[in-house]
Amino acid sequence: MKAFFESKWFPIIAYLVTMVCWYFQIQLPTICFAAASIILIIVSGAKRINIVTLIFAGIISYRTTSYEGNFWPFLIAGLIVVPLSVYDLVRRKASLKDPIFIALALCFLSGLVSLVNVKREYLNYGIAGIFQPLIFAYLYLYLWNSKEKEDFRRVSESATWLSVAITLQVVIFLLTYEGQVLGKRINLGWSSTNSLAMMYLLLFPLTLYLYLDKGEWYVLPILGLDVAALFLTLSKGAYLAFAILLIPFLVYVYKDINNKRQFLYGILMFAVFAVLALGVMFAIPSIREGALEYLRKMSERGWFNDKARIEIYRYGAEVFKRYPLFGSGIYTAKPYLIEKGYSPELKHYHNYVIQCLATVGVFGLLAFGNFILQIFRKAWKHPYNIAVAFAAAAMLLHGLVDNTWHNPIIMTVMTVYLAFLVDGKKIDSKQ
Repeated sequence: MKAFFESKWFPIIAYLVTMVCWYFQIQLPTICFAAASIILIIVSGAKRINIVTLIFAGIISYRTTSYEGNFWPFLIAGLIVVPLSVYDLVRRKASLKDPIFIALALCFLSGLVSLVNVKREYLNYGIAGIFQPLIFAYLYLYLWNSKEKEDFRRVSESATWLSVAITLQVVIFLLTYEGQVLGKRINLGWSSTNSLAMMYLLLFPLTLYLYLDKGEWYVLPILGLDVAALFLTLSKGAYLAFAILLIPFLVYVYKDINNKRQFLYGILMFAVFAVLALGVMFAIPSIREGALEYLRKMSERGWFNDKARIEIYRYGAEVFKRYPLFGSGIYTAKPYLIEKGYSPELKHYHNYVIQCLATVGVFGLLAFGNFILQIFRKAWKHPYNIAVAFAAAAMLLHGLVDNTWHNPIIMTVMTVYLAFLVDGKKIDSKQ
């Protein structure tokens, strides 16, 4: 059993189960497979890094089903997996002395304190919301205490597998799309168009790191497809973040790489694959017309003249003024926006600073700021760390106009990344 989980077949089977369940819109097999696999990984003594494969595969398995519809399977699986993982931590004599874990714990505390301002009719939102930072803190603690040497390489492999699976989902969506014009209508169930753009921004640096680390040429077309799919999302925030960070990232990598000629050749091949993929995509009428229509609307309105979004920012600021210290309550953006007359589909204030101030107040913003500070204090010196730092920077830039850090899927992936950062002190000791 241990040999199976540590073989090349395990991620293939995990993503196969995910893709089948996503396509047929059933989640129960995915939940059962993931829960059983986690239990067997712990019991058999397999490397805990294999749990990352299950996490990444699991977050993209949802299509039209809901978390509420699978409440009981989730609850039963959680009642078995969580106590077992706690026992695993205790057995390993887990340490709590990590700045990022402490920062996540403070984020949880800020959310907990914010509940004092939650209206009675919105209490269910606050209670549901408080579990998110708690889960992220625990996930980080477990993975950080369970990691082994070289596990960071497996994380980059898992990120690449995830990007491939997402791209396959996009292709399937396009092949089965029945509309005349695509535009910003990509809906994979677990992700809308903007969330999809965030995911590609998050996965690109780690996939590029995998190529730099292993030099495997098969990664280049994956990178090309990632960039093509990113442009397909028509997300201005993603475009801006990608444009600002791509050149600095490549320049930084170029300075420290040994075989600069091979690197430049690889980047050229990656660009060729991206252009080819874009050419194929925009040869499809529904994609081409959707892109042209979007460009026309943006030109008429003004690329950065989004009055509707500015009104959302202003309303978030009004909520903050009512509850400046602790906010209106964690996860209460949606009911407050509904109260103002916005659509129930709008769940956030489209800016992580406004989101923090409105829902968890100044205390919450300080806790979040400390979390970001600890990321950049720790993510340095090692190439994997630098890739994670650029992924975090992309979320900071994109999050100025959208929901990144308060998106549970984005935070799950980022939490995994952070748990496997290479310790700078260990790097210094080897030099």
